[in-house]
Amino acid sequence: GKPSANTLYTNTSQEAYWRAKNGYSTWAAAKSGRKRTLYVGANDGMLHAFDAESGAERWAFVPPFIAGKLPEILNDTLNGIGGSKRGGSNSIFAVDGSPVVHDVYIKGIDENGNYESQKNWHTILFIPYGRGGPGFSVLDVTNPHKPHHMFSVYNDQMNQVVLIANK
Repeated sequence: GKPSANTLYTNTSQEAYWRAKNGYSTWAAAKSGRKRTLYVGANDGMLHAFDAESGAERWAFVPPFIAGKLPEILNDTLNGIGGSKRGGSNSIFAVDGSPVVHDVYIKGIDENGNYESQKNWHTILFIPYGRGGPGFSVLDVTNPHKPHHMFSVYNDQMNQVVLIANK
């Protein structure tokens, strides 16, 4: 929903001080009409975004390092589901970590998906894969109707390499 982080501070070491000195209140006022969104990781390999008032799904996101797990959902051996003679689906671990939303002051991605040259306030969504694997994705959800994938990181332990997918 609307940005609501605290800007009241008692000393300069607090995060509220940083917000107050970098125009958070002005940005938050401009975003005050932003609709509330519920973000949920599911056993279908996707992070789903729902309108918190109507329950309607806005969009779903498959992280790039989870996409390879999607074929595991199909299960031809399950007995008739929904009137079919055979077939069905398995649940998979994919994005079952707890999503976290936070307002940050960064050089982010603008409304058109381009990298910014100066810092601005953005609302980011951190999506840990949990049992889906040692990785996470970060989306800019400042506009919850038009999210932007910022980057994803996956620790490929078998090949001993950290993979990064950006933009």
